Amino acid sequence: ITRPSNDDAEIPGEEETVVMENVVVEEPMVEINVEASQKDKAEAKKKEGTDHFKKSNYTEAIACYLDAIELFPEGSDIERSHCYQNIAAASEKLNKLNDVVKYCTMAMGLNQKYIKAILRRATTYEKLKNYAASIKDWTAVCLIEGPQKSMNSGYMATSDRVLKLYGEEQAKIIMANKEPRLPSHTLISATLDNVHMRDFHDSTDPETLTNLGDKLYLEVLADLENKSYDVVVEKLDKALDSEPEKFLNHLRCLRGIFATIMVDYNKAIEYFDAVIGDRTSYLRLKVQAYVHRGEVFQGKGDKNRALPDYSAAVGLDEDHPDPYLHRGQFYLSIEALQPALTDLKKCIELDEDFPAPWTQMVYGQYQMARTVSPSLLNEVFANLDKMVVKFPNVADVFALYGQILQDQRQFVQAEEKFIKAQELAPHNVTYKAHQATLKMMAENNFDSALVLLNEAIQEDPKCDFVLENLGMIYIQKQQYKEALGCFEKALELVKTEAEAAHVSALYIGLKCQWEVCEEYGVKPVSLSDLQGFGDMSPS
Repeated sequence: ITRPSNDDAEIPGEEETVVMENVVVEEPMVEINVEASQKDKAEAKKKEGTDHFKKSNYTEAIACYLDAIELFPEGSDIERSHCYQNIAAASEKLNKLNDVVKYCTMAMGLNQKYIKAILRRATTYEKLKNYAASIKDWTAVCLIEGPQKSMNSGYMATSDRVLKLYGEEQAKIIMANKEPRLPSHTLISATLDNVHMRDFHDSTDPETLTNLGDKLYLEVLADLENKSYDVVVEKLDKALDSEPEKFLNHLRCLRGIFATIMVDYNKAIEYFDAVIGDRTSYLRLKVQAYVHRGEVFQGKGDKNRALPDYSAAVGLDEDHPDPYLHRGQFYLSIEALQPALTDLKKCIELDEDFPAPWTQMVYGQYQMARTVSPSLLNEVFANLDKMVVKFPNVADVFALYGQILQDQRQFVQAEEKFIKAQELAPHNVTYKAHQATLKMMAENNFDSALVLLNEAIQEDPKCDFVLENLGMIYIQKQQYKEALGCFEKALELVKTEAEAAHVSALYIGLKCQWEVCEEYGVKPVSLSDLQGFGDMSPS
């Protein structure tokens, strides 16, 4: 028998032959599982990386994980994805955040629904202040894991928190780039309803005036009385350019109020500053200037400057109801219910025939009943009944009554109140929006709600409240493209930073859910509990 010499190298996998008297006999090959061997080497290298990680040797750990990725045989996508995720974890320890995103993305490229990688990338995007990307990843986690697990694990709460951060960030951008424009007549009327216009009234006979600016001022008062808002700004500007003698600060203050309504905040502050700084200004005009400058700061999201202005107005004239109303509304906006109620009750004490503080007070009492003291509910309904008698022709009173009844799921009675509000103010389309929400909640009737909201938006295309609710109905009907369109239009019409933040959050939340469903092949969750839908909010 002749065998190969010992000097020949053995090549695994080649056949070994035996020569016997001119007969070639093939011996069976000893199979070596190369793939298993490679995988063992890869796992060993991965374990070495994990040992380095545990010892805080993160750079060495990354090198081992990269070696392991190269060693894993074809078809080892899951194992490779784990290595990439481990590299991301080590990069996070080294504070290399862009690398964290990179390697999490590579892990997800091999294992799309790899929750650990999606979670790590979501939190890293937040650290990088890329809130839109973070929200999308949190949305993916929630949809993949399902609503129950997402709630129990805190994923939904974190998603909402990041959503709020995104909304606040976008709101600042939106408000900084907003073009001044007159909103709907409904909003202008609602704003002026919170102002004691008697501070601006004057009994001067127009025939006795010689100055054009002063004459135009009296014309503006008549236009406001007739709700001819479209001509007001032009006349105010013309009057101010005409160097008025008697009504200069009246004009400045009114122009500042309209600049506020138009979300032209910097110009509004200029007018109010001029009134406040003019030693000849009437006391009540200075009070109005402080109140409305505070409103501007609140609209800009600058709460630290808003409150001092409201308080300065109170200090100037403790017997003027408007500062208490606006400061009370400010406290409501930050959920400081007790000081809000104190101010609103003081406002009513000073002018019990002023409807605005009544509605705001009862709203505040209802919020307190819901969150702190349920026993207040009887007082809330007693005050509502009192308001209906005291203000039988004020639509907002019936609208608030309807909202509270709806929140208490007394749908039939709520609808009666909304219908009454609509009868009293047929051009205020927000009451139609409330009826639409009621249809959805009480009857699960999306089609009827959609008809009402489309009617409302045709009547008043500038009403962002209607657009927002229309978007929410489209979500219920899973018409996401239409819903996004409504939110985009609403963003053009928002008046304050808080409103911009709220609608921005609705927009990106829906957009991310839509994209995640398509990208990951998951089903959307029920959206009936999305923020803002059917919530109680001040009229």
